[in-house]
Amino acid sequence: MASLSGLVFQRFADSAEERRYRDELRAGHAKFIRALMVIGAVMLSLYVVLMPIYLSFETIVPSIIAELAMVPLLLFYAWYVGQPGYARNWWIDTAFFAILVPIQLYFIWVLYQSGVTEWPFYAILCYNQMLLLSFATLAFAASVRQFAIWTTITVAYVLTMLIVLDYPSNVVVYTTTFYAPFAGLLGYINWASDDKARALFDAGIKLDAEKRKSDALLYNVLPQSIAHRLQSGEAVADAFPQVTIVFVDIVGFTRMSQAMDPGQVVTLLNAYFAKADAGCDLFGIEKVKTIGDAYMAVAGAIVPTPRPAKATVDFASYLIGATHDISRAFDLDFKLHIGINTGPVVGGVIAGKKMLYDYWGDAINVASRLEGAAPANGITVSQATYDATKDSCRYHEPRLVTLKGIGEVPVYDVDLS
Repeated sequence: MASLSGLVFQRFADSAEERRYRDELRAGHAKFIRALMVIGAVMLSLYVVLMPIYLSFETIVPSIIAELAMVPLLLFYAWYVGQPGYARNWWIDTAFFAILVPIQLYFIWVLYQSGVTEWPFYAILCYNQMLLLSFATLAFAASVRQFAIWTTITVAYVLTMLIVLDYPSNVVVYTTTFYAPFAGLLGYINWASDDKARALFDAGIKLDAEKRKSDALLYNVLPQSIAHRLQSGEAVADAFPQVTIVFVDIVGFTRMSQAMDPGQVVTLLNAYFAKADAGCDLFGIEKVKTIGDAYMAVAGAIVPTPRPAKATVDFASYLIGATHDISRAFDLDFKLHIGINTGPVVGGVIAGKKMLYDYWGDAINVASRLEGAAPANGITVSQATYDATKDSCRYHEPRLVTLKGIGEVPVYDVDLS
């Protein structure tokens, strides 16, 4: 029995989700309810205009009173459903229909007394209650239990009116057995629409959760600003006039990895890259990618960095210091080559199976060549980086090196003593 009740009167396990579902569905139905109320008010107003044609003078006044009493109520309800507090105030629907029923009963009685329809009272009552309950089906959106209670009340109301007015048993039975299945049908429609709406809402929750996961994965690969541009369909390509690039490489990694099993190699690289990632966060520079044991980062591009050249040298010094911890942890002679250059680059995302915001330009190539020219556990910078940091960093005397594809250039080694 409990499972059947749970099937009919469904609720989300999370009470916050249940409230959000009710609020969103009721707010979404507000425009349709408003339209129904306005249509109802227009119909009643039209009846008032047409009354002199089909009603006697004695019944015009009470009919107008009954209809004009309902029109402001319908218009008020139409206005209220558009207000911010409507979705949360579920009781307003019950109050509206509870006030409307006695006014409607008075109108039915006047209409019956006029004899204009030549319908018996129970037929007019049944017809009008069916019409009102149809309106309630939409008004009680996201509240199957509330609608079921209201439906039961209306069935009891129709039955009670027939008994009080002393209709024959055949009229009572026929009218009730006609109205009750109709009320049950509307109850099913109310439940079915709620069931479908809940399924869509639940699918939306799951879709949002999956989107957050995919966004999190995307933000792990790309900076958020770039990810947002890609999601909007923008082709991402940027020019940066002054960026500092750092390349880091493990000294003798090939020989070192041959003496270790694959699991140890992965553990070592994880420890090394974790230190490098922490350094990027610490000094506000941007990790670009890893290639094998090489690590590339930039400063002064997408991520705004005060004094990017200085921040990059500080990052490199921090990483050299971290090699001592890694050496002790793995019982290795763990050392790095680090090369740094400053210059213009182009950044962008090239479509493919694996997205990456990458950088291109001669400045990148120079930084890569400088990494190969750096001494073990040393940091070698270009003339441009030296000029940007000579007032805040200590350097050894310049030395001339020949860089492949570039020629002989002066380079500067950071004094780490």
